[in-house]
Amino acid sequence: MLGQAPVGEAPAPRLAVIRAAPDFTLIDADEKPLTLRQFRGKAVLVGFIFTTCSGACPATTARLAKVQEGLAKHPALKDRVQLISISIDPARDTPEKLRSYMRLYDVDSKNWSFATGPAADVRRTLDAWGMWAKPAANGQLDHPSRVYLVDPEGRIREIYNLDFLRVPWVIEDIQSVLPAADRGRLHDPCPPF
Repeated sequence: MLGQAPVGEAPAPRLAVIRAAPDFTLIDADEKPLTLRQFRGKAVLVGFIFTTCSGACPATTARLAKVQEGLAKHPALKDRVQLISISIDPARDTPEKLRSYMRLYDVDSKNWSFATGPAADVRRTLDAWGMWAKPAANGQLDHPSRVYLVDPEGRIREIYNLDFLRVPWVIEDIQSVLPAADRGRLHDPCPPF
């Protein structure tokens, strides 16, 4: 049969490994240390925003909020996925400001962390992830809108822009990167989005 792996061989992964996901050491909205490695074993969505953005950041955050709502409909994914939004504007995005931003989007902080830190740490993180931010008009920052899917082994498996950050697609991708032993139970029935 076409499309099936030969007997005894595992099927090829649907999402290729892009590269290792760079770790970072920042602080979350509760001023606690936050690293990527602390979520090893989970699928992680890592995005970059700033709270005073009037461009793609509000749309990206709103879309990730929909992803978080969608994940809640999959009980088997409940403890298997973490969302992280890293501020690209550490001068203005203090932990207090991040907490207010989280309330604005009704974020459940059990599986979604917002991070900031000293400017040098944020700059190192942006550079390591291939992100950039430069001053634009009206105090805004010009930056790409990207959300990275990191698998449980710490590898980037997908990079979404806002057009492709669609709840059913993201959840399907998350399910595909979780360990094969878990896949059967992760595809639990759930109402369509």
